Amino acid sequence: MQLIKKHVTRIAVVFALGVGVLGGGSSTASAAGVNPQYWSNKCDYGRACIYGVSGRVFNADGCGNNSIHGNFDYAKAYGNSFRVWYQDNRWDLVPAWTERTLDGSNLVAKVEVYC
Repeated sequence: MQLIKKHVTRIAVVFALGVGVLGGGSSTASAAGVNPQYWSNKCDYGRACIYGVSGRVFNADGCGNNSIHGNFDYAKAYGNSFRVWYQDNRWDLVPAWTERTLDGSNLVAKVEVYC
């Protein structure tokens, strides 16, 4: 009897994990419109990167707007061109495969990646 309970428990766990994987896959697909973005210590290939005055690097990917708020003093287009929008509606353009300095004293409101 113990052997049967052990097998039934294992089957239930495997079934639950399988349902979780299938359910997780569908929720990931529904988030397709969200731009993958993250903080790192470097600019990764294919990313629009802005370097914070603290030294951390914001990696944006995908087309469109990536909202962010902070002070950044350097930008690198390691792929597509992008525009850095400041809080006062000024902007700096970073053409594809180039780098440039930014106004580190002006608060950045978003990064707009062009595809």
